[in-house]
Amino acid sequence: MTNSFTRALAVCALAAASAAPALAASDLTGKTVNVDWQFPDASTNFATDSVVVGPGPEIQCAGGEVGTGLCAGFVDAATIDLGANTLSLSIDSGTASWTGATFNGYEFSNLSAGGTWSGYSLATTFAGLTSADVTFTPDAVSVNMQGIVPTAGESFTITLIPSAVPEPDSLALMLAGVGALASIARRRRA
Repeated sequence: MTNSFTRALAVCALAAASAAPALAASDLTGKTVNVDWQFPDASTNFATDSVVVGPGPEIQCAGGEVGTGLCAGFVDAATIDLGANTLSLSIDSGTASWTGATFNGYEFSNLSAGGTWSGYSLATTFAGLTSADVTFTPDAVSVNMQGIVPTAGESFTITLIPSAVPEPDSLALMLAGVGALASIARRRRA
């Protein structure tokens, strides 16, 4: 009876471990992310906004260099929208360009507040913007827009890729299952 019970416990633990999610959830929703406009180089902040990631755009600029924070520098109307694992900028009108300084672009930082990130993918309609213009660390992503001349409707979206970290519950269940199997094997030998 004890062997049957132990065997049933091992099977249940292994089944639960295999059914549990394998990755810990990484999500920026509800977290504060810093968005810095860096110009004329990557170590000088021209403007800064700290935003809490939620539904809808976090920063919406009317253009004409009106407003505070990042909006004070936008000649064109622009929208910055952050999601659970995305960082997006779109230009709503296209009349100006990012000058060809050493660095003229954006850094999104404090990303580790939303989890652990192992990389990114870039989707863009800006002519000339490539992955070579993006610098990634697990806590920050910089996008150098230097020399890009936008047209209305152009955008970029950076999708952050979560690290493969097992959730504590999955790991505990798997270890319990392995322990039960070891116990069964030991009893059989005895």
